[in-house]
Order: sequence, then structure tokens, then C-alpha cells
Amino acid sequence: MTNRQSRAARFAGEHKVDSKGATTVRRRHHTVPQMYLRFFADEAEQVRLVSRHDPSRSHRSALHNAVTEAGFYRIEVAELAREEDRATFDPESVEEGLSGLEGAAKPTLMKLVSSGLTHFEDADWYRLYQFVALQTVRGNRWRSQLKAALTRPIRDHYVATGLISGAEKFPLVVPPKAMLVQESLKMALGTGEDGDMGLLRFLADKNVRLIRPGDTAVLTSDEPVCWWAPGEEEPGYAHAAVVWLPLTPRLIVQFRARSFDAAAGGLPTGDDELAAFINGRVASQAERWIVHHPADTPLAGVTLAPSSDTPSAG
Repeated sequence: MTNRQSRAARFAGEHKVDSKGATTVRRRHHTVPQMYLRFFADEAEQVRLVSRHDPSRSHRSALHNAVTEAGFYRIEVAELAREEDRATFDPESVEEGLSGLEGAAKPTLMKLVSSGLTHFEDADWYRLYQFVALQTVRGNRWRSQLKAALTRPIRDHYVATGLISGAEKFPLVVPPKAMLVQESLKMALGTGEDGDMGLLRFLADKNVRLIRPGDTAVLTSDEPVCWWAPGEEEPGYAHAAVVWLPLTPRLIVQFRARSFDAAAGGLPTGDDELAAFINGRVASQAERWIVHHPADTPLAGVTLAPSSDTPSAG
């Protein structure tokens, strides 16, 4: 793609033309908050973005441009089912709400960086769980998982009834943007009905430890939260033995199931070795961008899993 084509594609993504020919400029939304990315930035407020699909390609990026998608959380008024909701609805309301939650979480994350868990209060624990839960579902990865989950039973029915063969490709079910956004928030935070706490319940019952490598620089990505279990490529949230959130180039927050023996489960025991292992996982699950401090080289020696658009051998 030429530079001119790239600029044209970006313009098309940021502008929406309605049925009457009117053009709306769609705001770019951070799928990973600026305030979080700032922990990995240099004095010039820049981070290094490394292409997930071609790690030999990288560039420096200002924080306000890093890890953004045009209109990612925007819900168009026309997608609302009820007429009474359309009259007062703000298409950017979800983005504004997420910005408010990010602002509430910022002091908690700053406290973790400056003094660890020493002065943590109940409100800090809640904000930390909330931040990790939201970052689990805010990006393209969770949306892809939802589309696959919606498609699977339909495809299985077509195969079972002989309408298609098991070897045939089947188009993904793509739900409306409003559903993608709403279901992600329900997954993260729950509905509040019958004690539904969403992903919070799988975090609140785990032990929390801060991993502080001495020599290994920590990276993050556009999918920064990693849920892991031994022998499982993508464990279900309920089955994850460990959850990791890289927080700074020298700090990772770890949530570990109380009954899980890390050494027996195959995890490295030293913080530097464990950080290198986590770097590989977080980088491999990135959708588009691996992110790190411009002065660091955390991908040195890291072997990435095949990316989703790279055919694996055989």
C-alpha cells in the first residue's frame, strides 16, 4: 500500500457517510488508555510500536496517536432499538464513560508504581480489578472471540444437517457494533443481577504479587492483559491459573489462583525469567501492536507464536 493509499484508507475509517450524504468525523478511541501507555513512554511522551505481524518493522509514536481505532466504541443512534432512546443518545457516551473509569483507576495504578501494595485500600482493589477486567475485553481480540463463539453453533448445525461439509469455510457472524460494545462491558463488569460480577469474580479470588525484574525490560501490547493456564493456548477465564498485567518496564501485576503451584505448573521461578516468559505471551497475543519504552529491547530473544494472519506450517 502506498502512502497515498494509506492516508486514503485512514480518512475512510475516520469519516462516515450517512444515507443522506452527510459526513460525520469519527473520533479515534484508545483501545488501551493513554494514562496506562504513559508508564512505557519516554520523556518526549513517546512509545515504540512494533508490528505484531512483522516485528522487524517498528516506529516511535506519540501517546495520543498510539493504539487507537476510529470510532471503536461509537454506537450510532440508528442502531438503537427503541425510539425513545434515540432522542437523547450520545454516540460517544461509551467512550466518555470509559474515560471516566480510566481517570478513577489512574491513582490506583500510580500507587502501585510508587509504593506497591503497601497502602492499598478497598477502593484500590476494586479499581484494579475493574481496570484489568475492562482491558481484557476492550480490544479487537475479544470481539473476534465473540464472533467466533456466535458463529460456531450455526456452522455446526450446517455441518450436522449436511448443508456444508466440515472442510468448507463458513462466514463469521458479525453482530452490530452496539452488541459488541454492550456485551464486552457485561463480560467485564457483570450485569449486577443475581450477583453477576463479570470477570471481576475471577480476579478477586486470586493472590496478587508484584513481579519486579532486575534486568529484563517489560513490554506491553494492544492486548495487555494475559490470562494463562498450563497447556492451554486460550484458557477460559474461569480456568485461568494466572493473570498478568504489565504495568511499567520494570513491573508486572500478577493474579494467581490460590491453589496453583507456579513451579509445578511450569512457570519460571525467578522474576527476570518470568518477565521474559510473560513478554512472549503478551507480545504473541497482540492484534496489531507490541508496545515498549523506546530505549528498551524487550523482544530480544523472544520467540513469538505465529500471528493470526500468518499460516502455520502444515
